[in-house]
Amino acid sequence: MELSLAEARRVALVAQGFGREPVKKATLAQVRKVALRILALQLDSINVLVRSHYLPVYSRLGPYPMAAIDELTHVRRELFETWGHAACLMPMRLYPLQRYRTWPLREVDWVAWPRGTKRSTNALIAALYDEVVERGPLTAAELSTARPRKGQWWNWDDGKVMLENLLDCGIVAVAGRRGFTRLYDLAERVIPREILDAPEVEAEEAQREQLALAAAAVGVGTAKMVAAYLGLWAPSHRTLTVAPNGRWRRPNWKLRIAELVEEGRLEKIAVEGWKEPGYVVPGTRVPREVNARALLTPFDSFIRVSAEALCGFTNPLSQQLYVPAERRQYGYYVLPFLLGDTLVGRTDLKADRQRGTLMVQSAYAEPGQNAKHVAKELAEELRRLQGWLELDDLEVADRGNLASDLRRAV
Repeated sequence: MELSLAEARRVALVAQGFGREPVKKATLAQVRKVALRILALQLDSINVLVRSHYLPVYSRLGPYPMAAIDELTHVRRELFETWGHAACLMPMRLYPLQRYRTWPLREVDWVAWPRGTKRSTNALIAALYDEVVERGPLTAAELSTARPRKGQWWNWDDGKVMLENLLDCGIVAVAGRRGFTRLYDLAERVIPREILDAPEVEAEEAQREQLALAAAAVGVGTAKMVAAYLGLWAPSHRTLTVAPNGRWRRPNWKLRIAELVEEGRLEKIAVEGWKEPGYVVPGTRVPREVNARALLTPFDSFIRVSAEALCGFTNPLSQQLYVPAERRQYGYYVLPFLLGDTLVGRTDLKADRQRGTLMVQSAYAEPGQNAKHVAKELAEELRRLQGWLELDDLEVADRGNLASDLRRAV
């Protein structure tokens, strides 16, 4: 099988849930379907426009009640908070596949404390556990031992550090959020019993299953793209396992992908312009066209994993969000604009809630795009976003090669 770059892009977009007509009022079932399809809704503290984990569903469905994500996570327990490539919400069915990533409790001493701290953690672990048992769910600041500490570990005090490590051990779980602050509780009071009682999946099998699910979500991607989707490509301590000799072992994702090919669960293909082979799920069809129109968060899984290889589009996270202001070319919170099956522009957006205004702080068309056509479509999409965010006004600044056409269009 061989795909042109345009064909591969359409396969990826459909796999990611793009191309369907936006619904007038999305149901909980439709929101659930998107979450199950894309597997990981990345969490991030930035709230310039709206929290990042709410936007991917909007990009694929159109306006929907944001409370649906919270209900699926914290009420129905169909999603859970975990660590994939970053902090994410994932379908609960992935919980057994994430278990191999949890640390043995005996390893907590090794990872818990800033370098140079010399004291046992055992007493504190026991005290924190007892407090969560008695008072959970609770925030780290509500611990009786809470002591604000500035200048290191994101201002985390000892109790917060230990709660995070108990979370990584699978002993506690995120029961909810107050604003954006985590509420911790015992895992057995958060994770459904049938999930906790599911048979343990050996690490290599769990990695194969995660890679197979990731390949289906990516649509078509190199081995590195597939492995990066759920965080197996650049493993942190959260993806390491302990070998029989007691040493830490990184996931061998290249071997796992080769095994999936041998088992017939993945197919190796060629993609125009790619030096590395691509991988697809056998039976993947190439759509004739994709008629999408969406603004995408820079944390969107398509932007994060596929945009550069399929669209030549560098993720704005690396060039805009996490660099000094003077080095930003397009702005701060830059959202790529998808039209048809192509990323045609990008715009820096901010929700000024005090003024009730959606601020377009810059607008750029990609090279070779018809600015007037892009501006017309982007204006309609911005009006839809404005309505979803319940903002009264739309304001376009004079920055970017698309700004003047966009101002006229809105």
